[in-house]
Amino acid sequence: MHQLHCIAPTAELLASFRPKQMGVQCAVTDDAVEIFLHGIIGDEYTETDSLSVGRILAANRGKPVTLRVNSPGGLAYDGVAMYNAIDAHNGKTTGIIEGLAGSAASLAVVACDIVKCHSSAAFHPHYSLVMAFGHQAEIRDALAVQERLDSDLEVVYSEASGRTIEQVRADLLGPHGDGTRFSADEALAAGYVSEVIRHNKQRAAVAMAMAGPLAAARLRLFDAGKAVDTYSKTR
Repeated sequence: MHQLHCIAPTAELLASFRPKQMGVQCAVTDDAVEIFLHGIIGDEYTETDSLSVGRILAANRGKPVTLRVNSPGGLAYDGVAMYNAIDAHNGKTTGIIEGLAGSAASLAVVACDIVKCHSSAAFHPHYSLVMAFGHQAEIRDALAVQERLDSDLEVVYSEASGRTIEQVRADLLGPHGDGTRFSADEALAAGYVSEVIRHNKQRAAVAMAMAGPLAAARLRLFDAGKAVDTYSKTR
C-alpha cells in the first residue's frame, strides 16, 4: 500500500520559488514598445501568457514592438494566441532571441516581421505534446485535436521560414522525436531567423578570418565598448 505524505510549505519555502518579477514585462515609450517574454508560457502563477501580451499590443497599436525572448515554451494554444496577436499587430515587430526560444516561444517569435538571434542563443521548435486520460473516445478526441494543431504548426513555420512542409516536418520531429535545437547560425541558414547578433569579440574574429593572409585588413578593436579603427597589412 502506497502512502502519500503531505508537508505544508513554509512562507520561506514559497518565497524561494517565487519569481522576482511577475508576468510579462514591458517598457513603453511614446515611440516604441519592448516586451520581455521570459519564463513558462501559459503559467497562471506568473501570468506569462497570451492575455498579457495581447493587452500590451492592444494598448500600443501602431507602435513598433520588440519582443525579447528567453523561454522554453509552455502551453501550445497560448503560443498560438501569442502568434496571432503579434501577427495582427499593425506596427513593425522585431523578435530577439536572447537565450532560448523553445516550443511555444518559438511559435511566438516567428510571428515577428524580423527575427534576430544572439549568436549564443538557440531556437527549438517541435510538435505539440499531449497528456490525456479518460475513456477511449476522449483519448481519440484529444489525439485528433493534436493532429489538427500539428498540421497548423507545419504551415506556420513553413510560411515564416520559406521552408517546405516536408523540411518543417523533419525540423519539428528532429532526430529523437523532440524537435530540432538550432544554433543561431543554423536557424539563420534554415530561414527561421533573419539576422545573427554577434558580440564584439566575435566581430573582430570574423573580420580577421575574412581578411586572408595576403589581404590588407581593416580590423576593429573594441575597448570599453568603443570601436577603434586600425589598419594592418600582412607581408
